[in-house]
Amino acid sequence: MSSRRSEREDPRRRPADPASVQRHTGATARERPDSARNARALGPTTPNRPPPSPTTSGTTNLPLRPASGVAPRPSSGGGGGASRPPPAKLVYELHIAELAVQRAALATKAVLAKLHRSSSSSSKRGGSGGGSGGPISQYQHSSSNNSTSLAKQDDSPVTIADFAAQALLISGLAKAFPDDGFLGEEDASALRDPKNKDMLAKVWELVDRTSLRDARSEAKLGKPRDVKEMLAFLDRGQEDGKRRGRRYWVMDPVDGTSAFMKGGQYAIALALVQDGVELIGVLACPNLRFEPTMVPGAPGQRRDWMIQEFEADLEGYGLMLAAVKAGGATVRPMGDGPLLKSMRVDRSRGATPVARSRDAGRAEGPLGGLHFVDSKNSPKTLWTKVQHLAGPSYYSATQLYSSHMRYAAMVLGARDFVQVRWPNKLDAKWSIWDHVGSPLIYTESGPGTVTDMHGRPIKYDEGHKLKSYWGIITADASVYKDVLAAVQEALAQDSKGRERSSRR
Repeated sequence: MSSRRSEREDPRRRPADPASVQRHTGATARERPDSARNARALGPTTPNRPPPSPTTSGTTNLPLRPASGVAPRPSSGGGGGASRPPPAKLVYELHIAELAVQRAALATKAVLAKLHRSSSSSSKRGGSGGGSGGPISQYQHSSSNNSTSLAKQDDSPVTIADFAAQALLISGLAKAFPDDGFLGEEDASALRDPKNKDMLAKVWELVDRTSLRDARSEAKLGKPRDVKEMLAFLDRGQEDGKRRGRRYWVMDPVDGTSAFMKGGQYAIALALVQDGVELIGVLACPNLRFEPTMVPGAPGQRRDWMIQEFEADLEGYGLMLAAVKAGGATVRPMGDGPLLKSMRVDRSRGATPVARSRDAGRAEGPLGGLHFVDSKNSPKTLWTKVQHLAGPSYYSATQLYSSHMRYAAMVLGARDFVQVRWPNKLDAKWSIWDHVGSPLIYTESGPGTVTDMHGRPIKYDEGHKLKSYWGIITADASVYKDVLAAVQEALAQDSKGRERSSRR
């Protein structure tokens, strides 16, 4: 890996602490000009801004800009292809989406820095702290004594970072696209509860302080003017997402909150969907350090590189993946100002994988030639079923708690990487925001396929839940049929087992 640059040389290395986030505004809320405050409107009264010009100062890092030294290539099929420019009508949408996600990431990094300092202080005093490497479970952080997090109905944690990130995303997008709809994981009901007034105050303080360290970029995004408006923006994420012809921005403001609270990998996911089809996907990985040699298709790519749960970049700002339908996928380092230069992701240049080697012994699983991306700690899946498919090779699998970080591992990994998410309940219905946007980035990064475990391509037109789909398969197009066949055989065996049990 390359050596770190100094903070002065590289904006990605500036410490992401609350004090630095406050400096990003350049002024407090009271000091902001009235014109800037009034421009942050909640509804469709705010006019759209014109698309940024490629020659305008401060906007030279436009989305999907060809990386230096990486020649364009024809599409590889299977949904892949990173050479084609995005549809012209979506260039501005992608640009605003990337800016909004980067700004939301700043808020999460500020909270993470504070949690990390509190954890270090607790450890020094002999407390349990939040040291990396411990077990991760969505049931682990059910409460907080410092108004930083609380538990939802399913006992999964939600932090001030979740609320602040979603408020910043929706308000940022609503200014440019006031007629679009929004679907978000969070709502404002918990913050309106009087017993959570301290947490509400912290969320507002974080939202109010967080801005991009570039006036031109920040001016393109909306922002709440007060607490009331912030709560209204949060609630705008509760649309049903089913209206034909309407565009919806779907978001997971902090995916992998349990890992986030322990300093592990987490993601901020955003997608633009219309009539059930993904048009744009943006995925921020704020704890994943960017290195050019990690990028598939880049000169000097490291073939042995994999994402590790607790090899987290707590000092930098991480990286961002993005894609437009039929326009290819990119990755760029994140900073605290304008968008930095992107590189194209081209998995097609990797070696074609083989599901199972010809000389494999009986002990090897039916998909033993592939590298699995999974989570043994997930309370919603049966990792033992996946282990059966992989055989002994499962013990070297990439293990990541965040759903979207697993997709990031697929995008940045080799072509033999595969993901099978096996629900632990027959009636399991997963949330749309856990599996949207990132699948588009994967299929646009090279020849790949994403379906449910019955081989059905996923459409995102059923509201908050993926009601018609069960499980997830993510695989390179060259081995997808092998993966699906192995999964179908295992499902058939399970069905026969249930039939025999019912006869007893």
